[in-house]
Amino acid sequence: MFHKLLIANRGEIAVRIIKACRQLHIQTVAVCSTVDRQAWYTQLADEVVCIGPAAATGSYLNAEAILMAAINTQADAIHPGYGFLAENADFAAMCAECGITWIGPQAEQIRLMGDKSRAKQFAQQQGVPVLAGRSIQGLAWPQIKQTALQMGFPLVLKASHGGGGKGIRVIDDVHALHQQLRVARAEAAAAFLNDAMYLEHYLPSARHIEVQVLGTGATVHILGDRDCSLQLHKQKVLEESPASILTPAQRRDLYQLSQQLLAETGYQSLGTIEYLFADGQFYFMEMNTRLQVEHGVTELTTGIDIVVAQLKQAAGVPLHLAATVDLIPTKTAIEARITAVLPVEQTLIKQFSWPATSRVDTGYRAGDRFVTMYDGLIAKLMVTGTTRAQAVQHLQTALAAVKLVGPATNLNFLRQTVARPAYVADQVTIHSLAAWEASNS
Repeated sequence: MFHKLLIANRGEIAVRIIKACRQLHIQTVAVCSTVDRQAWYTQLADEVVCIGPAAATGSYLNAEAILMAAINTQADAIHPGYGFLAENADFAAMCAECGITWIGPQAEQIRLMGDKSRAKQFAQQQGVPVLAGRSIQGLAWPQIKQTALQMGFPLVLKASHGGGGKGIRVIDDVHALHQQLRVARAEAAAAFLNDAMYLEHYLPSARHIEVQVLGTGATVHILGDRDCSLQLHKQKVLEESPASILTPAQRRDLYQLSQQLLAETGYQSLGTIEYLFADGQFYFMEMNTRLQVEHGVTELTTGIDIVVAQLKQAAGVPLHLAATVDLIPTKTAIEARITAVLPVEQTLIKQFSWPATSRVDTGYRAGDRFVTMYDGLIAKLMVTGTTRAQAVQHLQTALAAVKLVGPATNLNFLRQTVARPAYVADQVTIHSLAAWEASNS
């Protein structure tokens, strides 16, 4: 097992990784920007290194500074968490060159799935259905316009590298494409240091279904599925495991497609394969070669600490896992992301409490100040139930009991959303939450 691990991230995911490392008796090194010096995760870690200024480009996206921190503290592993450098193949390769274990897939696996256009071509070659899409990298505007017209509107403009909803726009016509292209590229470049884009057909009604995998190189373990359809501004808000809309036969097909996709790759570490599901058909969308924000609901339904499992796999410790979880789940877990909303006028979190029956993953405590530089996530609240209906009831109760005084948050919107008859009845699509938000405004 590793002696010392550096966490190339911040906030709640840094806290989560530190807790997993403690279970395995691994010392931890936290890195921080100047605005995160007093953050909770830096107090939990065994060592802390300030790596740069508040701007992510000078700190959490600064691969050289992070590697130097690992070398200076004699860390033998680096966990990237999610976001920032988590899907940066060059950084993974740099770690290997420095003799530091990268907690994630090999660089070539990240490159394959990190370019969404290339990943779709690969999926097609494996016989996995995809939505029609085309890369526009390197094309001049006249060629981009022609490509879009040939495909037909509406379309989705997406960043080829990255995730988290950044660099994504729904486009209805050529004028909108021309307007949004520069903005989306700038957003992708700022978040992922890469502004490559591609166009994809838009489905007016679909569900967002994803499969959690853990590869060992020889075996791909499937650890269940999640429904992440309820998104706002391309950011997931409510996630649940399993996807209750699926029949056992559909779930079997979904898992088979996922095994098919990775059968020849020798995939290692955690990964999430994301699909759009419409009219009984799964369409491969992308694969995230990292730990997901919503991993907690999978842990609650499988009983597997997947962060610990990821660390063990990277260290070469044998994993004693079933090849695939049961096709008929025995419980449901739901996560609600509690986020700050703009404008953030009050950063001091004066009070923050939740019911003991819930699981809450957070990087903040009462008395901390919310850091506005990076993302809006304050906490992830999770509940379980023997059925989805029971889990929804538990979620309604838990959200009502959360007390958060300080930054303005989406708590009221979450409470209203989980009380909606359509949500309770599981009659939603990837567009539902935006429509509900609009109806509230």
